[in-house]
Amino acid sequence: MNLYVDPRMYTNNQASSLENKGGSQDNSQLKQTCLEFEAVMLQAMFKAMRGSGSTDGLLEKDMASDVYRDLFDGEVAREMAHKQSLGIGQQIYRQLQHD
Repeated sequence: MNLYVDPRMYTNNQASSLENKGGSQDNSQLKQTCLEFEAVMLQAMFKAMRGSGSTDGLLEKDMASDVYRDLFDGEVAREMAHKQSLGIGQQIYRQLQHD
């Protein structure tokens, strides 16, 4: 099952607020967006890791469990990006902050 995750759902409509400011970004909003991007990357990594494992398990595999697993992976990725970061979002923030 392919479940598309829209990165805009993690940004709390910040894209529209950034457009209203005429392109000038507040540093806190930029940092938040970079961390959310890291969360999206982590979720994609989790999905790839789950796809490479065996399909044998104790529970049946159905659409509901796939949706739950994707939602769970999204929340774990978000918590990791904000609390126990791999540094991807921070590095993107540093790169964009200088521009």
